[in-house]
Amino acid sequence: MRTMLVEAEASTIWKALTRPELTKLYMNGWMPQSSWKLGSEVVWMDHVEGTVNRRGWGTLRACIPERRLRYTLYRPDSKLPDEAPSYTTVDIVLDEERSGRTKVTLWHGDFAGLPNDVRRARQAGREWVEALVGLKRVAEEQEGKMAA
Repeated sequence: MRTMLVEAEASTIWKALTRPELTKLYMNGWMPQSSWKLGSEVVWMDHVEGTVNRRGWGTLRACIPERRLRYTLYRPDSKLPDEAPSYTTVDIVLDEERSGRTKVTLWHGDFAGLPNDVRRARQAGREWVEALVGLKRVAEEQEGKMAA
């Protein structure tokens, strides 16, 4: 589990989590495509040299705007079969502590039982540290732009 304080409203962070034009700024160019309705598909893609690449996909399990985003995730680069036991779960909770400051808690799990589960969990943890730092930067920049 990772936790970070962000000097931004939960609504601003929510936009950074769900809007592709913002997400790509801190997720190595990856952009989510989804209707953000419970049970809908979430597809992560990027554009490299004019080619659209599907980098991951899953199903939206919880979506409470400005509070919680939970989805399953399958990454084809895992080299695992695209079936339920190969999917992990990402859960992001936003807790506005006071006006203008939000605690972001992220859990990425369900690695147990996968080949090299400890290595996969550690790798995901490293990737999320970078992503959370980027999310903080993007959300705080957006908050500054909105205040200006």
